[in-house]
Amino acid sequence: MQEPLYRSPKSSGTELPDVSIIILTYNGSKYIEALLKSLSSQSYPKEKIEIIVVDNASTDDTLSLVQKSYPNVKHIALARNMGFAAGNNEALKYAKNNFLVFLNQDTICHENWLMGLVNGLLEDKNLGACTSNIISPGTEEFRHLDNHYAINSVYFYDLSPFGYGQYRKKIGSRNLFSKIVSGCSFIIRRQTIEELGYLFDEKLWMYTEDTDLSLRIHNLGYKICVVCNSVVFHMHGFPNKIKLGYFNLISKALMNRVYVFFKNMKGLEFALFSPFLFLGGIFKITEFPLKPLQKAVLFFPFALFSMGCMFIALFHLPEYIADRHYILKKRRTKGFPILKLVFKNTDTQETQPC
Repeated sequence: MQEPLYRSPKSSGTELPDVSIIILTYNGSKYIEALLKSLSSQSYPKEKIEIIVVDNASTDDTLSLVQKSYPNVKHIALARNMGFAAGNNEALKYAKNNFLVFLNQDTICHENWLMGLVNGLLEDKNLGACTSNIISPGTEEFRHLDNHYAINSVYFYDLSPFGYGQYRKKIGSRNLFSKIVSGCSFIIRRQTIEELGYLFDEKLWMYTEDTDLSLRIHNLGYKICVVCNSVVFHMHGFPNKIKLGYFNLISKALMNRVYVFFKNMKGLEFALFSPFLFLGGIFKITEFPLKPLQKAVLFFPFALFSMGCMFIALFHLPEYIADRHYILKKRRTKGFPILKLVFKNTDTQETQPC
């Protein structure tokens, strides 16, 4: 019988590090109390946890709920909505510990979530970051928001050969190497951020910031791991209807993807990958959780829309030349490491058991 992923973490015999958990919020009043309640029941030693809620100028009562119900949680109000990248970079300034965890506001964490993340990062000195087993709406396990429900699969975001993220499932109870971390829930050392030079690229504002972070980690020669028993439930799902407003967000994601790979690749490396990147933009709609008829109807309009966005992005690449030079100057890997990474098969890349 397969061992479930929900189990107590092993004692490593070494003292556990102090951890700062950073939660960037924006109009998250319907989520934040459930999240903070789940954090209050973590198996990790309470005295070693610092929780920081940094609010991106919400117009609801997110911060007042935190102040009222969780006075021990550090809370900071930003004067304006700085976006995901700059907001998290600003939040980082308030963290005092070397082990840093970034967590979305619309999540609920299993009691061993943090212990799993920390132990995962401690397992291997070659790990640049670890990300969680992310249970999203639509999965069978999502309906079991229970600290003791046995989950025997690993759900994670990985990078497709076409440059976009894919939500994947692998049956088994072992940690996995992945190509990218998910901004939904991940852990990283402060020293790694210092080696990178910065956490998130603020030019991106929102979308693909975690992909950019991941590629920069790989350029330093580090690996990324998905921790099987660091289970987090991501409450927000993909809309079942595509509205006009969503195309504004999708356009940002499409253009950012071009910028991110340009930044992290050499010239020839990017040129070789560009056809796959553009095909990925066109066919990304096949990954959306829509009905087949909806996909068929939207395919050609979406393809034209995607091509337009990515061609526009090409004209903005000069704005990222300095960033690209900065990243490649720090690169410790030889050849075309990012090109090899996107085409690498990670299905058999398992780390040590949890």
